[in-house]
Amino acid sequence: MQELKSETIISRDVDVPLWKQLKSILQGQIQGGQLQADSKIHSEHELCRIYGVSRTVVREALNELVHDRFVYRIKGKGTFISGRKEEQDFAGSNIGFSGEMIGKGREVETKILKQTLAKPSAREKRMLRLDPHQSVVKIRRLMIIDDQVRMLVDMSFPADLVSGFENVNLKNRSIYDVLKRSYGLTPSSSERWIEAILPTAQHAAFLNIPMGTPLLGIESCAYLSDGRAFEYYYGIHRSDISRLHFTFR
Repeated sequence: MQELKSETIISRDVDVPLWKQLKSILQGQIQGGQLQADSKIHSEHELCRIYGVSRTVVREALNELVHDRFVYRIKGKGTFISGRKEEQDFAGSNIGFSGEMIGKGREVETKILKQTLAKPSAREKRMLRLDPHQSVVKIRRLMIIDDQVRMLVDMSFPADLVSGFENVNLKNRSIYDVLKRSYGLTPSSSERWIEAILPTAQHAAFLNIPMGTPLLGIESCAYLSDGRAFEYYYGIHRSDISRLHFTFR
């Protein structure tokens, strides 16, 4: 059980409800790292004593923290600190994963596992609306954030739109940035499908995870302003360490 510190005093001389003040104090300790994930916090009775408030105030504060997923309860055992997963917005945007992470000031490393000119798979041919004779540039890369393997990504592009792209150095570079600067290609819209999956042996080896780790498969097709499909994407995302955030406008 982790000790709670009452450096912040609950005041009865302000217009903020007592439960909201207590919630703010506990939330600050969680976000500040004073309370670690999965550690048990004090009982309602002890919180009442530490902060000088009623049980009703404590229960309301804890109920709100449960609702906001900062804490969770186990019946008969107590209240515990939730592991806060990082939120990622890339699945709801057109800036790409590395662009989003770099924008947040994260250290992004990309390892190129495959980069070649090839015939499209049946799925790529259908999603990119290719003629039978058309080739694609296929790229497989591993995305590493702050030294932690995060995603395995397969991408393909119609070769006639990205001539020579199979020879471009893409290590530690945003592919969308390269496409914009070198080919004048910028996604105007995209469609995405997300499914819960379990890793294959190959996925587990690439991502350095145990078999059975929960993953998300993210399939995407991006389009230019004229409606032409120019990128097919399938990413294996580690949902055990981050969750996806969507904003609809």
